[in-house]
Amino acid sequence: MSEIISGFRFLPRQRLSSARPEEIVARLAGFPVISCDVFDTALQRDLARPGDVLLAVGARARAAGLIDCAPEAFRILREAAEGETRRAAHKAGHDEVRIEEIYAYLAACGAVSDAEAAAALEFAAERAVCRAVPEIRAALASRAPGQRLIFLSDSTLPGTWLATLLADNGYDGVYDVVSSADTRYNKHSGRLFAWLLEHLGCAARDILHLGDNPISDVARARAHGLATYHRPAAMLGPEKEAVAAQHTAVRLMHSRRRVRRDAAPSGMEKPLAHYASALMLGFALFALAEARRRGIRRLYFTARDGYLPLAIARRIVAKRGDPVELHYLEVSRGAIILPGLGEDPDTLAEMLSHTASGAPLANLLDPLGITADTTAQCLRELGLDPMAVNETARFGQDVARRLLVADPTLIASALAVRREAALGYLASEGFLAPGPRMIVDVGWRGSIQRHLARLTGLPRGDLYGCYLGLLPEALAPDLDMRTASGYLFTFGHPAPRCALAREGLLLFELFFSAPHGSVSHYRRIEDRFRPVHAEEEGRSGAARAAFFAALERDCLAEIDALDGLIDGAWPDSIDPDSVLFDFAPLLARPSRREVRAINAIPFVHGLDGRRLSVAVNPVPLHEFVRYPKATLQRLANAPWRAGAVRASLPWPIPDMTHRDFHHRATRLLRLFGGR
Repeated sequence: MSEIISGFRFLPRQRLSSARPEEIVARLAGFPVISCDVFDTALQRDLARPGDVLLAVGARARAAGLIDCAPEAFRILREAAEGETRRAAHKAGHDEVRIEEIYAYLAACGAVSDAEAAAALEFAAERAVCRAVPEIRAALASRAPGQRLIFLSDSTLPGTWLATLLADNGYDGVYDVVSSADTRYNKHSGRLFAWLLEHLGCAARDILHLGDNPISDVARARAHGLATYHRPAAMLGPEKEAVAAQHTAVRLMHSRRRVRRDAAPSGMEKPLAHYASALMLGFALFALAEARRRGIRRLYFTARDGYLPLAIARRIVAKRGDPVELHYLEVSRGAIILPGLGEDPDTLAEMLSHTASGAPLANLLDPLGITADTTAQCLRELGLDPMAVNETARFGQDVARRLLVADPTLIASALAVRREAALGYLASEGFLAPGPRMIVDVGWRGSIQRHLARLTGLPRGDLYGCYLGLLPEALAPDLDMRTASGYLFTFGHPAPRCALAREGLLLFELFFSAPHGSVSHYRRIEDRFRPVHAEEEGRSGAARAAFFAALERDCLAEIDALDGLIDGAWPDSIDPDSVLFDFAPLLARPSRREVRAINAIPFVHGLDGRRLSVAVNPVPLHEFVRYPKATLQRLANAPWRAGAVRASLPWPIPDMTHRDFHHRATRLLRLFGGR
């Protein structure tokens, strides 16, 4: 213990980020020989723990058919094999075990089918996760002419492999690489430093050793007379138990995040991608798996819900070579559902009224392509003021119903134009070609699938829907277990995940969005029908586009980084509970900061896709006091229940889920005689 304490006594306790390259060069000056540690000094793994690298190795090995177990099981077996072979090496008088010995042991135990190939995969994984520490690389590149450089590492990997890792990461010039696996001596015992002095044939005072470990790189080096420069490695906390219970892909994402510590946008607790990347990846994998299971080759990811899952699916297919065709189908409620509602005037009137809520009555028929002037003339003939505001859904619905009845020819003609254009667009996208096809959508009620089937007249078995989730009320004769499936839940089962999603359906709509506006209708341009996107309102539209652009960039960066770790060894599926691990707290128990940040992002509202609204309208305190029952009902019906509760409750009422709040508030009402 005393030698360890003395080794610390006069050493600068500084992180690399606080030492500029020129400061490090100054410390190295005057020594003929520089000895530098490799891992956590010259190279930094892009994962929080060395053991996490083995999860990536396990994923690669399983995809290559070298193991039959899960990546997590492989990690445990690989660590156990190293422990056994290390004990055998110590008995033989060696400090270090070699990578080939570890994999030979695994092969002898039947854990891997090809020891050499499996060891090569571990090296490939190390190459994928290692990156240079910029300050160290710059300092060593700027060392004085004539200073000899030796990389000295305690590692099971041979020196030739370490040299490749260093070269991969920009360590140029002439240097030697010495691994404990080659010499059988390591720094921790001190014998590698003794070997180094004998090998170089120089005095210990001529060598400065640079490293991160206070025992192996400082105390042991000083005990052999070497000067030292201590560069402490960043101390990362252990993997949380909750994270350790998740799927390998989610664990690798979290491991990388702990190293990188990316900045969160203003108001959010963490970067946007950290909420949704795993969910997007899991859904994309589910869609591909469903297509494979049902023998469907044509997949249509619907706008805008499918925009980001499609981008991820394309990356997966490019690596795995899945025999599928991936398309982006630009459809919407306004563009697909409205043209097919000629025989359902009540539903048509309801949708028109909802879209024109808060707008003049003259705008009621805008989604049908009928101008405000034409609508105004019809309204005046009915004795109505075209400039009257559609203040309530019921009033607007009644007026819309009267318009539909007053001039059925005008309405039928407008619907026919919209229907012809919609069918023309679907034909140009190959959607109407014979054979089975799948649409991929966030879902909830499956309305796009139903109306696509109604509009196109496709045979029942030729249109399948793959959804993030389907609520119980979606079940119908034309949408059932034979024609649709959900990733998180299907027709409300399993109930706990369905209940969790109901806490914030609006959040899914936000995160599963796209940088472009909603499709309002289709227009013939030259020889093709093309979608026409709604123009979103000024600043609000720009804010929403900026949010999604950041989300898209960061999510795809996480997916690409994960692909680099596992080299295309994508799993067939990720369990839904794992992909919800990062998203669930935002649904059910968001922080006040998160609610404020989300509420600053406009949401698209209405069939025309132009009007924008916010996620949460807080309930004023006086409404709580005057109308407690109505307030509870309003919060229960909010599209983001927990967010509405958090935004409405004044400080210092503690943060709580909607369920907790509703339970406590109901008890208070009963206590004071209310029900």
